[in-house]
Amino acid sequence: MSNRNIDISAKDTRFMVENYLPDAVWTFGGALRFDRSLLTVCQQYNSIFPLRKPARVAGAPACKWSLDWYSERRPMPVATYTAHLEGYAALSIGVVLSFDNPFITAETLNDSYANELLDKLWQCDRVHRNAVCVASDLLAEHIRKRYPKLPVFCHANRLIVERNKRTTALYNKLLEQYNRVCLHPVDAPKPAITAGISAPERCDIIINDPLPRNSALRREHLRLLADIRLDPYNSELANRRNSLVTRDGWHDVSRDTLRQKHSCNLTRAESTALYNAGFRSFIVQGNQFRNEMTLLWDIFTCTLDYSPELSNKAALIAASVMSAFSPQKNELPSGLKDFSFTNYE
Repeated sequence: MSNRNIDISAKDTRFMVENYLPDAVWTFGGALRFDRSLLTVCQQYNSIFPLRKPARVAGAPACKWSLDWYSERRPMPVATYTAHLEGYAALSIGVVLSFDNPFITAETLNDSYANELLDKLWQCDRVHRNAVCVASDLLAEHIRKRYPKLPVFCHANRLIVERNKRTTALYNKLLEQYNRVCLHPVDAPKPAITAGISAPERCDIIINDPLPRNSALRREHLRLLADIRLDPYNSELANRRNSLVTRDGWHDVSRDTLRQKHSCNLTRAESTALYNAGFRSFIVQGNQFRNEMTLLWDIFTCTLDYSPELSNKAALIAASVMSAFSPQKNELPSGLKDFSFTNYE
């Protein structure tokens, strides 16, 4: 299957979104980590399903201002980082640089690598859609001083580490401080909180958070991730993280324990209710996944309407996008292609 010559307008596919978040604005996570896959999806959506092309992608290279959920990544070369920024800009997609570490200190504000990432984000903003998303008020203040015109968003981790009770008033206060605010995944389906938010159009909703809705260990987990970032070879910290995840049952998939609304993945009814209440911005997050295949699955699951009458068309879109990962070639595969042969000794 090849879709290289397909060019479909938004008008042609409008029927695919009429009954499911028709004018939603999407942000796909996994940027600056799963870029090969994410760029392919963005390119294909732009060609065959433009109504679900993301407005932004979100992510960050490994640095003192960001966190990794599993293995600690190497810092990304600045040249590679810049090339990815340009790749998304070529598709008119903004990049949200997600500094999701909420435990920033005054000392780490001076980290040269993290500040260079910030500088390049501003310099490469050719489509004027780039932004930074932070989980620390201290870091937000630092960024505003360096780049007063760069939009600063509030990350969900800022709400996760909040010591006071999360209320509508808290969200309205944060909306005064930040350009946009991402809701805590547990709060999104609670009308008692969302109904009074003053500017739902400036809020972001994570649609696919897999952690249990009743988890009380999110804050402790983020603290461990921040400690691991600064001391990545400390096996005691890694063991404590594994014990925490096991104790809270984050990865339990036993059929006997599955139940409705166990995780923070929003149901279609919940997503639609939020949309009808004025929320328009939805995030398919990728920081909690070990590999890009899980992210790709969630992108298709969250953005496509799998109603019975449309399921075959949704499957066609997903299959067409995935086919771009292995395009047809007029050559036979060979195990010797990576070797060179000459007549010289």
